[in-house]
Amino acid sequence: MSQTSAEILRKVLESLQPYPQMQFLLFADRWGPLEEELLEFCRQKDHSLQLYGVGTLSEAAPPEDPRLRYRPYRIEQLRYNLQGRLYNHAFVTAEIPDNPEAFARKLYTGIANAGGLYLRTNPEGLPHWQTVLESANYVAASSIPLTEGHLLLYARKMHGWGS
Repeated sequence: MSQTSAEILRKVLESLQPYPQMQFLLFADRWGPLEEELLEFCRQKDHSLQLYGVGTLSEAAPPEDPRLRYRPYRIEQLRYNLQGRLYNHAFVTAEIPDNPEAFARKLYTGIANAGGLYLRTNPEGLPHWQTVLESANYVAASSIPLTEGHLLLYARKMHGWGS
C-alpha cells in the first residue's frame, strides 16, 4: 500500500532534530493535507507555525489555531524573519510568483543556521530548483518522493555560507 504525501511529510517531520518550541515557516497557496499535517505536528510537539498565504490563500481565512500565525505573502517584503525571529525550518508548498532566486535569498535570512528548506516541486522542476538553491547558498540538496508526481526538495542553510 502506498503512502500519502501527508504520511511521508509526517516521517520527515519526525526525523527532525527534536528541539523544544521550534518555529516553522510555511508558504502555501491552498490549505490541504500537507499543510494540515505540518500544523498537526506543531500542535502535538508544542511548536509554532508562521503561514504566508500565497495567491488565493492570501485572501482566504486560514484555520484558526493558537499555533498558527498568518500573513498574506507580499513579493516586495524584504525578508521573512518577522521581528528578528529565525525559523528552524521553512516549507514551501506554493508556486512562488516571483523570481525564485530572489525568493530563496530572502528566505535564507529567516532560517536559523543549519535549518532546512523543504520545497514541493515536480520532477521536471527539480534541476531548476537545485540550481537556484545552490546559487542562493543552500547546500546538501536532495529530494524525497511524494505522491501525485511531486517531490519534496530539501536543502540546508549552513552556518557561515553566503549572506
